[in-house]
Amino acid sequence: MAAPSVRILDTNFYLHGEIDNYESLQFTRRFYRAGEFEMHIQIGKQHTDQLLQDRIIMVGNKPHKAGIIRYRQVSEDDNGIETLIIKGPTLGGILDQRVTMAVSYDRIRGPAETVLKHYVNNNLGNGTYATGIYSARQVPFFMVAPDLGRGKETPWQTRFEQLDAVNQEIAEFCDIGWQVALDILNKKWVYDVLPGRDLTTSQNIHPPVIFSHEFDNIQSQDYVDSWLQYKNIGYAGGAGEDEDRLIQIVGSGSGFDRRETFLDCSSAADALELTSMGEQALSEQKRIQTFNGLILSTGSFVYERDWDLGDRVTLQNKKWGLTMNSRVTEVKEIYEPASKLEIALGDEIPTITQFVKQLRSNVKRSD
Repeated sequence: MAAPSVRILDTNFYLHGEIDNYESLQFTRRFYRAGEFEMHIQIGKQHTDQLLQDRIIMVGNKPHKAGIIRYRQVSEDDNGIETLIIKGPTLGGILDQRVTMAVSYDRIRGPAETVLKHYVNNNLGNGTYATGIYSARQVPFFMVAPDLGRGKETPWQTRFEQLDAVNQEIAEFCDIGWQVALDILNKKWVYDVLPGRDLTTSQNIHPPVIFSHEFDNIQSQDYVDSWLQYKNIGYAGGAGEDEDRLIQIVGSGSGFDRRETFLDCSSAADALELTSMGEQALSEQKRIQTFNGLILSTGSFVYERDWDLGDRVTLQNKKWGLTMNSRVTEVKEIYEPASKLEIALGDEIPTITQFVKQLRSNVKRSD
């Protein structure tokens, strides 16, 4: 995997330089949420001085691989060599700059793509809470791609939540991805969804993609199958107090396999919405099944040609008795003297930070 060049742009799309002699670059793409990047380059190399706060880097002349510089660090080693380290989110990190504004709850029902684009447009584009008296919230170079109505039908509601968190929750619940890419010609950042393709062995429309030792295309494997947090029955509590509180049961399970939990959904407007909110909340306590591995460049399946982020592929490890049809949810491109490609399939293992955020969300719902 050849190391790509990195272009440096500003939000007006002016080119400030191009770098191809950095020491290392890691660029992580994610399906349900924004990715991130980190680059190391020695001070004094050409255009290093242009790697400034809020500048945009574009990797390999690929508009969907761009990030915002949000962190700069200069360090000096024992030999006096000074290195600049820059980090930041991919362009989707801009969603972290807004909350979901609403006088009352902003409620919508429709295909996943419609719901996602509604909230993004409302708070960053030219929707209700980004125009008129809220025009200061609009980002002039940001736009939402036309809505094609893709994804499963879902209702949603939100009020004063972080837009990026809402986006991720909807994307995970509906199993649909998204990205923000550069439109160089029209000088826009464009938000759009990523449905992904089914490349598993269980379909016969596309050539299947299989990662296994038999194909000599994967190594350094790590597999997790966790039921620790799993619940399959939820008692969703709506508005009201004590005996007058409306309760709806969601999920299924019986006997030893039944695992119950209470779900605070007090902001639900009616029984139908309470059921929908309960199903959404219960889905957050699902079985976690994830796989991480290092992809070997054998030529059997070429990244971004035969498979890409968001595609469903087949993983096989006969030694572990494992066959897994799952979505590629993360791709980390590492460009160093020994470049490599790491992938993650399946569910993301919750971090402590995400767990704390979920606790805060539950507290907010009960207020």
